[in-house]
Amino acid sequence: MKTVSEYSQRNILIIPQSLYDMSDIQQLMYDGNSGVFYKDLKQDLVDVEFYTNIPCVVYIESGQETITTSDNKTHELPARTAIFLPQGLNLHSDYVKVTENLKAYLIFFTDDVLTDFISAKKTNELNKGDQPELLKIQCDSLIEVYFSSLQLLKKKICNSPALVRIKLLEFLHLLSLYDERIFQAAFQSSKTSNSPKRNLTRLLNNSDILKLTISDLANLSGRSNSTFTRDFKAIYDIAPKQWLQNKRLDRAYEQLTNTELTVTHVAADLGYENVSHFIKSFKEKYNITPKQLKQSN
Repeated sequence: MKTVSEYSQRNILIIPQSLYDMSDIQQLMYDGNSGVFYKDLKQDLVDVEFYTNIPCVVYIESGQETITTSDNKTHELPARTAIFLPQGLNLHSDYVKVTENLKAYLIFFTDDVLTDFISAKKTNELNKGDQPELLKIQCDSLIEVYFSSLQLLKKKICNSPALVRIKLLEFLHLLSLYDERIFQAAFQSSKTSNSPKRNLTRLLNNSDILKLTISDLANLSGRSNSTFTRDFKAIYDIAPKQWLQNKRLDRAYEQLTNTELTVTHVAADLGYENVSHFIKSFKEKYNITPKQLKQSN
């Protein structure tokens, strides 16, 4: 079994499904994909990309975690904070240890549980007001008592489907005491199937993407070509094609200066099918050919 750190270095963490195989994630109670998991991280864990396959609430017991959306909005989660994550989102998690371990609970709700919870509200009350993409709720000792009860049930090996359902509904109703918008968040999540947009800044910070086409990048980011171009320009204020060429040429300059790679090898490594085109673009940017740069070092 792998740790979260080992798995997330090369994979997007699909939650909750991926959590069942993590050596540093404890399963407190579950029935299918509904249930409660507990993590206790002792070391820094940054830039973990994950996808919410079903709606989830993260509750921070100690430490602090930062959640970043595909639009690069950050949500700081200190201790005693809960956040509702709808289904179908690509997000990033960052934890840097300052004094305490990051101890957190992850609570997952299938449609039938959310439907039961939503039924406590009238439909016309659920369509009023704007709803944030991620609903953050500040909690207190009442929620701590709730999770203490789950830890005791774990020791008693109590995991019947009926009890799991009751405890999940109890948790949602407790959250509603702090913020009634949890009903609206659950309602919207049950109606919406979001496309899994990925965070562009973090995606494009990986050097492996330099050999891809713009269409490849758009698909990888969970966007159409037009949406990708629009979102990209909003962040970088430059066309994706020009940005990609600049990045490729910067990387080529670095490789030609600091490695023994040939001009042909560098061109191929960065996705140039035509070496002549690479040489022409390189000279236009640096006023020197790749071969001349190589010979000068």
